[in-house]
Amino acid sequence: MKFSLAATSALVFATLFSVVKADEYAAIQKEWCGGLSVPFPSASTVVVAGSSTKVTVSRVPNSHVKTVTGLDLYSVDKKGKPKYVQNIWAGSYKLNKSASIPDTIPKASAAGLYYYRVWVSNSINGMRGPDCIETSHTFKVTSSSHSNADGSIGYAEALTDASYYHPDFFRGCFGLTVDSPQEGQTYKLGEHLRITANRDTSSQTDNLYKVTLYKNVENGEAEEIDAVWQGNEIFGDAFTLKDHLVLPDGKLDEAADYFYKLDVGSNKDTELCSFNSKLFKISSA
Repeated sequence: MKFSLAATSALVFATLFSVVKADEYAAIQKEWCGGLSVPFPSASTVVVAGSSTKVTVSRVPNSHVKTVTGLDLYSVDKKGKPKYVQNIWAGSYKLNKSASIPDTIPKASAAGLYYYRVWVSNSINGMRGPDCIETSHTFKVTSSSHSNADGSIGYAEALTDASYYHPDFFRGCFGLTVDSPQEGQTYKLGEHLRITANRDTSSQTDNLYKVTLYKNVENGEAEEIDAVWQGNEIFGDAFTLKDHLVLPDGKLDEAADYFYKLDVGSNKDTELCSFNSKLFKISSA
């Protein structure tokens, strides 16, 4: 399997402002959005639906004037898709070092994972810079709580129940789909195919580190076939890799299904996330 170097020009990094190269985008992010964080809610935060909480936004002061312009509440559904819940504040607040905004989680909110997304505008010497979007860590919302005899607090949903609080989603591995290759498609050896992924703008995924081809094995672990690409690239809303489909000797099984696995970073956790493509087949040339 060879990753076509010519395809680096097809590695697309879409941002809210323009399409730029990865190193340019990284420089923009570091210059304008570095030092911005949402430290609360944190990973340990638990909120009962209908109860009050707060959102804290912090920055490391520099020459840029940062203004908080909006704050939204999101949830993560059971398929790992971000869902907009509501805007909780909109306006213009100059952020010096730190600011907190109170909020009440809607009483009708279903138990699950939620997070806040903050919009921040930038300016320097009166000139407008790019906007920054930062999110809190996902936190757990429960439907109700009660006091136990020992004084501890119990919740209607167990905080370890993965059906409500999926561990991968909890650490920021959500909001990204691998949409190509398409399911059931057959590709020939020697063909160039595109691996396309789309990222929700409110996803907490960030860098792409590795793309690997696997053979699907029924009732067992998938068999790693070949590394397609490895590096460290920041992407925005979408990216496409162009792969020259060449398998190592003896690795072709025309009856088998194959898929690509993408190893992607999360800006909320040090462990990498994994996203798989749909299953497809490979035939001889």
